[in-house]
Amino acid sequence: MRRGFIITPLLTTLFPILAVFWGIIIAVSTISAWRYGWGLPRAEIPGRKPRVVIIVPVKGAASMTRVFFSKLLGQAYDDFRVIAAVESVEDPAYALIHDLIRPTAADLRLDELKGSVTHHPPKITTVVAGMTKIGGQKVANLIAALDHIEPQDEIVVFTDADTWPDPHWLERLVAALINARYEAVTGYRWMVPVNSHLASAVVAAANTSIVTLPRLPDVTNPCWGGTVALRRETLERLNIRQYWQGAVSDDLQMTKAFKDQGIKVFSPRQSLLLSPIAFDWRSAFAFGTRQYRIVFTHVPWLWAFAAFCLVVPIISVIFAGILALHGDRGAIIMLAASLIAGEIRFRCRRRIATALWQVDHGEDERLASWVDHLLRPLWWCFHALCILAAPWSRRISWAGIDYLIAGPQDVRVLRRGFPPAT
Repeated sequence: MRRGFIITPLLTTLFPILAVFWGIIIAVSTISAWRYGWGLPRAEIPGRKPRVVIIVPVKGAASMTRVFFSKLLGQAYDDFRVIAAVESVEDPAYALIHDLIRPTAADLRLDELKGSVTHHPPKITTVVAGMTKIGGQKVANLIAALDHIEPQDEIVVFTDADTWPDPHWLERLVAALINARYEAVTGYRWMVPVNSHLASAVVAAANTSIVTLPRLPDVTNPCWGGTVALRRETLERLNIRQYWQGAVSDDLQMTKAFKDQGIKVFSPRQSLLLSPIAFDWRSAFAFGTRQYRIVFTHVPWLWAFAAFCLVVPIISVIFAGILALHGDRGAIIMLAASLIAGEIRFRCRRRIATALWQVDHGEDERLASWVDHLLRPLWWCFHALCILAAPWSRRISWAGIDYLIAGPQDVRVLRRGFPPAT
């Protein structure tokens, strides 16, 4: 009993301070989620369709990689080509790509019936970067691909091979550059679980909560390497090789290059890109801590801000729950407001997915939706745990390679292999 009387006045003193920050976080995140889905989908047709080159680093030959290329080559855009960069000819990705661009038996039979040879110009150019010992392999692949950009390529797009590009993905990016006259645009991933493990649903829910957060080009708007589009002249101004040398993060180093050149990066609301995931708890935690370790290394203040915005609501909910049990009306009101706002954000996120992709409501997707809706404390705490664990280890694993991170451009390869097939 005595302990209760000691704790309750302390909580009563601290809670109003926390509640102010908690209320601001609730309001901003909820309004932002509602605003993000407003008016989607929009008709985004570029006024003209200049030639586009898409640069994609590839490692391994997972089944999802083949699906990626199928979707990428099926874009509703006529004039584009792809530069696929691999680390070596021994990389399974190299054989996979050459299988894609090799004429099929059906093509050859059709040529014979026509009595002539029909040329099938490949849309994919393969670049072999070589294995790196300093910096990330993905970044090394990207640097090698830069040498194959041609003067006819007006727009350069960077993407990742672990995504599912919607047929209108490229069209929407080009429209943002051409119609809105932006110099550079970026997007973000929308994770879709492809297994029924709870860990995948938790990661997807935590990631989706980030998607609708405000992105302010005048303040900060970090690039995401899975979707970056810019004019070739803009890329030449960046001198991006200088920023990528020895780095493991292509996108945060590109963000720094944009900032140094005074170039604003915009995030059109339709630039989201589906990203299939299949985690267990171990790989999920490794993924989360790796993402935030990279953020902590490159932009420590952004890591601190993210940690603050996650930890404060968690502590506030705990304090509010204790005070609510003692009949504190303010705590009860804040808990109710949090629940209502969470429901609004969930419905806004579902509306975004339906508007942009008509997301398949299969078993895995239903699980992710259920976790997002009803297990918010679980994915909230998992998200916070990944953030708080990030500063304590400089070693990360990415696509089968172990790295030691000493600084933004001081990264060494410790061990290499290939990612597991999925």
